[in-house]
Formats: sequence, structure tokens, C-alpha cells
Amino acid sequence: MPLTLLALGVALTGAVPDAIVRSVQDRLGDVQVLVVELASARLPEALPDVLAAKPAPGARLGRAIRFVLTSGGARVGTVVATLEVTGEVVVTRRGLARGEAIEAGAVGTSVVVLDDVLLERLPALGDVVGAEARRDIVAGEVLTQAVVVVPPTVRSGDEVEVLVRLGPVTATGPGRASGSGHVGDEIRVITPSSRKPRRARILGPASVEIVR
Repeated sequence: MPLTLLALGVALTGAVPDAIVRSVQDRLGDVQVLVVELASARLPEALPDVLAAKPAPGARLGRAIRFVLTSGGARVGTVVATLEVTGEVVVTRRGLARGEAIEAGAVGTSVVVLDDVLLERLPALGDVVGAEARRDIVAGEVLTQAVVVVPPTVRSGDEVEVLVRLGPVTATGPGRASGSGHVGDEIRVITPSSRKPRRARILGPASVEIVR
């Protein structure tokens, strides 16, 4: 995404919005991300070509989000971004009661601009059918992990493939999860090369990426 923005007098090259887009897609999945505005930049004059962006805990779409930028595991600076994110979501076709098992006919999909949604993977249609409603849900509501009990993607003790990125270089190897979670969540993993647990983000079933 070639894009140059000006924030507090600091010219931001395409590496910054690109890192933000990757970060959001890593957490939400197959969504379209538009960086509408960048502000409150705290960055050096010269930026590395390869950046990673991590949102502040509890960040929600529909409001400005603070991202910490890193390169090679070292902190580079921070930016505050306003985003427009569009994606396919699961919505209810009728109201659901707390504790009710969700039937296939009770839900469908729709492409919407996401608003007031945490930066965490949204359940797919196959995830919610047969799952349980955490609370009463009204017709037309977007289903998130906050309102539906979705089984974890990775469970503690699972064998996983561990992805490590070092700039443009990637490597994979075996590991074991020492925590449970959904796609986008961070857990601890143990690899044969290191008995010390390391932080990793869940990419999918049996797949994680080391967080640097």
C-alpha cells in the first residue's frame, strides 16, 4: 500500500501504514484495512524498511488506536491511527437467548464496516454453529468472541508449528503450546532449541508466530 502521510511534521513513509495493515489483518483475518489518518507520531527521522506494529491492549475499531512500532524486536516509536476496516462477519438472523446453542438457520454472513470491535479474530460461520451464546443477542448483531463461546484454536499441550521472522527472513520449527487461545491471541510456547517459554501469537490451528 504506497502511502505517504504527514503527522505532527513527521513524514511517514509507506512502511508505517503497511505495518499497521499487517497487524490488523494478523488479528482480524481476511479484512480490508484503510489507514484514514495518522497522528501523534513519535518517530526518528530515519525509519527502518521493515517495521512491525502492535496495538495498545483493548484497542477497538471506530476510534483512534495507538500502535507501538518495532524493528527486529527493538522499539522504534509510536503512532496513533484512525482506521476503516471492512470484512465479512457473522450476524444473527433472529434473537438468541443466553446459553442457547446456535443453529445454522439462526445466523448468516454480511460484509460491513467494523465498528466498536476489539482487534481480535472474529468467529467464522463454522465456529459459531453449535456454539453457545454468552448472553442474550439481538437480531442483526455481529457475533464476536465476547458474545459467543468459541472453542480455542490452540489448546495448552498442543504440538504447533512455530514461525520466526527476522526481517525478510522466515523460519519454522516444532513447538508445544503452554497456553490456550484463539487466532490473534498471544500464548507461551516451548521449542526444542529453548526450554524457556516464549511469547507467540496464534495464526491458526497448530500454527503460531514468535512475538519479538
